[in-house]
Amino acid sequence: MSRIVTVGVFVGCAFFFGSALCAQPRIPKCDQSLGLAKMQPEPEKGRMQDMGAPQTVHILELRNKAIPMLIACLTDETMTKEPIEHYWPGTSVGDIAFFYLSDLFTDSTGDRPTIDGVVNWKTLEAEYPGSSAATAWYEFVRKHGRKYVQDNWSKRWKEEQSAIFWDAKERCFKIGHPAKQ
Repeated sequence: MSRIVTVGVFVGCAFFFGSALCAQPRIPKCDQSLGLAKMQPEPEKGRMQDMGAPQTVHILELRNKAIPMLIACLTDETMTKEPIEHYWPGTSVGDIAFFYLSDLFTDSTGDRPTIDGVVNWKTLEAEYPGSSAATAWYEFVRKHGRKYVQDNWSKRWKEEQSAIFWDAKERCFKIGHPAKQ
């Protein structure tokens, strides 16, 4: 009898916890309408938002709506036909999403992030000083995983989404209130 009760409790717990896990919200899949897999190599011009790629124009039109879409793409390993960055051996959709997120939250000097607490170019420079951008990114992803980067950005987005605004002068996202800037 006790064996039947034990099995019943085990099955009940598995059902209860399994349902709870299934009910948790998931990060949506990468939206193909962003066109990141079709990006072409870009001339070296600095931040992604300073380039004229059709994907960039679309992302800038979406404004804040683009941020969760880019976060969803961080784990997408679909490769572009050619690397979109010079001196990179290849670029995936997830790599490009990272480029956009990092750059969209970097001021017009190209040197100062406008959001803290996320994985960005400064994080990579600190963890892999003296390494090329490609080496630092690939090593970071190998060590921590793309899901880690996605979870990091997703958490920060959830914390700050209502305070994030587009600064047209700096051409980047910032946190706060436009009138106070």
